[in-house]
Amino acid sequence: MVLVFSLSCYPFTYLSKRFSKKYNKGSVIMTKINIILGSSREASLGKNLFKYLKNNQKKYESQIDAELNFIEIGQYELPFFYESLPPMGNKHRHLPVKQQQWIDDMDSADGYIFLTPEYNHSFPAVIKNAIDYLSNQISNKAVLTMTYANNSRGGQFGGLELNAVLTRLNAFVIPQNVAISNVQKNFDEDGHFLEDAPSKDFYEKKLNQSIKKISFYSNLFKNNQFEQ
Repeated sequence: MVLVFSLSCYPFTYLSKRFSKKYNKGSVIMTKINIILGSSREASLGKNLFKYLKNNQKKYESQIDAELNFIEIGQYELPFFYESLPPMGNKHRHLPVKQQQWIDDMDSADGYIFLTPEYNHSFPAVIKNAIDYLSNQISNKAVLTMTYANNSRGGQFGGLELNAVLTRLNAFVIPQNVAISNVQKNFDEDGHFLEDAPSKDFYEKKLNQSIKKISFYSNLFKNNQFEQ
């Protein structure tokens, strides 16, 4: 018998009321959320969005019970996964420094935001390759998928495909991806809104709410772990 459980059909509002607790920043280990840029292209529009979030880090952290950690998949220079055994069946494997750093950085976080573009109705190979290095590092942790594009669709298909992979690794993927459309019309290369950005007010509010949401659910699952 196979039991399939999807958070998308289990109301998050119920989880919020059932398990929500307040925690003092000084009394517990601070929750850490990795914000991950899932493109290694030099000309990636995702860098504009990534830098905007990073520029507003202090503002976001003043509103949440978590710290934000910004990483780019490209910084780890991961080769295509070629190990003879799958990570879940090889817990004590020894890896080069940068490959191990990727695993350690993911393991040390309590929640994640994946920024992904859409490539041919899916997500980039660099994200899939990086995920293939993982075993249980993101298991039972909250993930929010944020897609982006240079068009009105906002990369939504890439996010839907990515969610299926993250769920397979036992991550709690928050329902409803956050889609950022027409990045080049709203954000400059330094991570600021353009003066004539058509969606400035909308995205400013939407991104702020997204940070609060991933912080809430990261703390929720961190502090209310299921006892097997």
